[in-house]
Order: sequence, then C-alpha cells, then structure tokens
Amino acid sequence: MSVLKQLDSYLESRKSSEKVLLYLTIFALIFFLSYRYLFPLGEKILKEAKTERDRLLQKIEIDRAYLKSIAVHGDPQYSIKLASKRLENLTKKLQEIIQAEHYLDMKLKELSYLLYNKKKWAHFLDSLADKAQNHHVEIHYILNNFLDVTKNLGHVLEIEIKCSGEFQNILSYINSIEQSDLIVDIYDLQIKTPHPLTTTLKVSVWGINY
Repeated sequence: MSVLKQLDSYLESRKSSEKVLLYLTIFALIFFLSYRYLFPLGEKILKEAKTERDRLLQKIEIDRAYLKSIAVHGDPQYSIKLASKRLENLTKKLQEIIQAEHYLDMKLKELSYLLYNKKKWAHFLDSLADKAQNHHVEIHYILNNFLDVTKNLGHVLEIEIKCSGEFQNILSYINSIEQSDLIVDIYDLQIKTPHPLTTTLKVSVWGINY
C-alpha cells in the first residue's frame, strides 16, 4: 500500500477535529520550514553573489593592469594569450553572477509585492464577516491590529475573532480562513461549550517587506 493510501486510510478513521488539528500541524510545519530556511537562504545567496561580483570586478581590473604592464616591458605573446583567456572566463562568470543576482532580486521583490500589500490585508479583514455568514457562524466581535513591520519577514496583521455556531460550521469557517491566498497562521484556538459552541481564535497574517 502506498504512503498516500495509508494516509487516506488513517484520516478516514479520524474525527473531524483530529483532521483539522493534523492539517493545522502540517501547515505550521511547512510554514516554519519555509520561514526558517527558504527566505534566509535567498538572502544569503544574494549577499554571496554581490560579494563574488565585487571580487571578480577587482580581479578583472588587476588583470587588465597586468596585461598593460607586460605588453610594455617584455615579450607579451604567451602571457597575453593566457591572461586574455583568463580575463574572458572571469568576465563570462561575472555576467552569469550578475544575471543570477538580478533574477533573485526580481523574484524577492515580486514576493514582497504579493505578501506586503495593505489593500490585500484590508480585503482579507473585510472578508471575515462574509465567510462567517456563508458558513452560518455568528460573529460576536472582530478585533484587529496592523503592526509596524521592521523585519523582512513577520506578522503584519493580528486578528482576534469571537464567534459561535455548530461545530461543523465552526470548522468550515476556520478552514475558509486558512484557504486565503495570504500566509495565514491560526496560532490560538479556544472552543467552549455548551451548545452552540463559542469559539475564540487568534489569527496572524504574515508579510515580507523587501
């Protein structure tokens, strides 16, 4: 039996609340790994590319000065050919690094535009009440706080929602929030009985400011 079939079989025997908890755990793990490794790796690569570019520019200038000196003070034929080939290879490598640096810089800026967009955050905030109505959940209050982001990656919007409704409706509502095209993290969830269930959840929206 394949891993996917085993996973499907395992999930079929679980309760809805356990499935939701499992999905939240998987999402949190994926997001943590992306935040912990992917973004710092991109910054590290970009920094190394800039350092290597500066180093190569310096070497090119040194080689040019060397070619000029040996062409004046001795027989340059062999040395010039050797140095010219080296210069050609260094110039080609420099162009490759500049292109890679430009591409990475462009992609990080595109990602920043997608994830650091106040209009999108405001639209997401407005949609919370509509999502609740669609899933037959009653909203008691929605509190929000836009944060002044000073880091490249972090929370940009924190939201607290208190609502009530049937258990399945509450789960559907939470699921609809998580399916946003933004990076959404439900980091606190409290459910109280009796019927109908009263739920308080805290949601953070992440953003990249590059």
